[in-house]
Amino acid sequence: MFNSIKLKLVILFLVVFSFFFTGLEIFLYYKLEDLVIHLADEHLTSELETVSNLMTVEEAHGQLDTELAELSSAVTGMYAAKLSGHYYQIVSVDGHVLVRSPSLARADATMPVIQPEGSAQDFRSVTGPNGVPMRMISRTFNFSVGRLTFQAGDSLEDTYELLSSFRNIVLAIFPAVFIICGIGVFVMTGFALRSLKTFSAKVGQITEENLSERIEERGAPAELKPLATSFNTMLGRLEESFAKQKQFLSDASHELRTPTSIIKSFCDVTLSRDRQSADYRESIKKIGDTVNRMCDIINRILVISRMDTKTILFKPVRMDLRDIMRDVLKLIEPSAVNKGVVIKLNGPSVTVKGDREGLTEVFTNIVENAIKYNRPQGKVDIDISESQGGAVVVVEDTGIGIPEGETEKIFDRFYRVDASRGVTVGSGLGLSIVRTIVEAHGGRVEVKSEVGKGTTFTVYIPVNPEFKNGPKA
Repeated sequence: MFNSIKLKLVILFLVVFSFFFTGLEIFLYYKLEDLVIHLADEHLTSELETVSNLMTVEEAHGQLDTELAELSSAVTGMYAAKLSGHYYQIVSVDGHVLVRSPSLARADATMPVIQPEGSAQDFRSVTGPNGVPMRMISRTFNFSVGRLTFQAGDSLEDTYELLSSFRNIVLAIFPAVFIICGIGVFVMTGFALRSLKTFSAKVGQITEENLSERIEERGAPAELKPLATSFNTMLGRLEESFAKQKQFLSDASHELRTPTSIIKSFCDVTLSRDRQSADYRESIKKIGDTVNRMCDIINRILVISRMDTKTILFKPVRMDLRDIMRDVLKLIEPSAVNKGVVIKLNGPSVTVKGDREGLTEVFTNIVENAIKYNRPQGKVDIDISESQGGAVVVVEDTGIGIPEGETEKIFDRFYRVDASRGVTVGSGLGLSIVRTIVEAHGGRVEVKSEVGKGTTFTVYIPVNPEFKNGPKA
C-alpha cells in the first residue's frame, strides 16, 4: 500500500500543507497580537502625552495642585467608570500614588508602580485590578514639585478575546481545509497518473508474440515521452534479439540434423546385411568424420554462447603476432599442400597484449577460409605491420571472392556464401567467432572482396586492449 505513488504524493502534500498552514497560523497570530499591542501602545502614549502636556501647561500658570485635584475627580469619560479597563495614575518619586483615575479610585485599586530611569517610556503587559491582563505605559517627568511618574493602562481583555476568536476560527477551518485539500490532491494525482496506468497496461500487453508493437509516443505526457522512447528502443532490441535467437536455433538444428542424418543412413545401410570387415571399417570411418564435424559445430556453438553470456575468460599475455602466425601456418599446412596453395608470411615482429588461444583461433579461421575458398595453385599473402598504436594483420587470397553486398553478412552466425558455386562450406560460425574475439580485444575486422579475384581480411588489434569480455588487460 505504501508503495503507491498516489498515496505518497497525497501524504507528502498533506504533511507539507500541515506545516505550511500551521506556520502561517502561528505567524498571523503573533502578527495580529503585535498589531493590537502596538495600537494599544499608541493609544496609551497619546493619553499619557495629553495628561503630561496638560500638567505642564497648568504648572506654567501656577495651578499644578488644582489640576492634580481635578484629575482625581473626573466623573465622565472612559476613566470615570469603576474598573472600566482604562486607568491612569501619577506616582511621586518615593513611590506614593498621588493621583489615580476614578476608575481606580472607586474600586480603591492601583496599578503596579513602575518608575523607569530617565525620560524613557516603559511598556509592559501586567496584571491589573481585578486580575485582568493589562497593557501599561510608565514615564517620568520633572516638575516644580519634583519628579513625577505618569502611568496609563488599558485592559487587554478584549484583545485576548479577539486573539482567542481568531485561533478558534483557524482551528475550526483547518480540519475542513485539510480534508478538502486531501481529497482534491487524491483526485488530481489519480487523474495525473492515469496516463501512467494506460502506459503500464499497454506494456503489460506486449509479449514475445507481439514484440513488433510499440508504445505511442505522440500525445504522451512530457514526463512519459523519454520513457516511451527508451521502452520502444528496448523493444526493438528485444525483437532483434529474439529473431536472432530463433534463427540461431533453426540454423543450429539444421546444421546438426544433416550429420545426424548421415550417421543414421550409414548405420542403416551398414547394418542392413552382413558385410566384410573392410566395409565396416569404411562405414565407421565415415561416421567418425561426421561425428567430428558435429563436435566442431557444437564446440563453436558453446564458444559463441560463452561469449554472449560473457563467461569466457581471456588470459592476456604479451606475445609476438609473427609467432602466432607461424603456429597457425603449422596447423593448416596440410590443407594448403593438398590444394596446392602457396602461403607467404611477411612483416616484422609486433608485440601485443592479448589472449593467445583466442587470437590463434581468429587467424586460423581466416587463413583456413583463404585456403578453402581459394583456387587450386592459388596464393595467400599474410602481412604484419604496426599502425596507429596497434598491430595490423592483412590476409589476402586469390580465391573466388565474395559477391557484392555479402561482405558484412559473412560475420552472421550460420551464414555462408552460396554453396552452389562448388565450394565445400563449413558451419558458418567461424567468422562470427572471429569478429567476437577481435572486438573483445577492442579491435576490428574489415573485409574487401571482388568476385573471381580474391578477398582481403584486415585485422586491427590494439597494443594494450581493454577487454570487453573476461578480465581487463
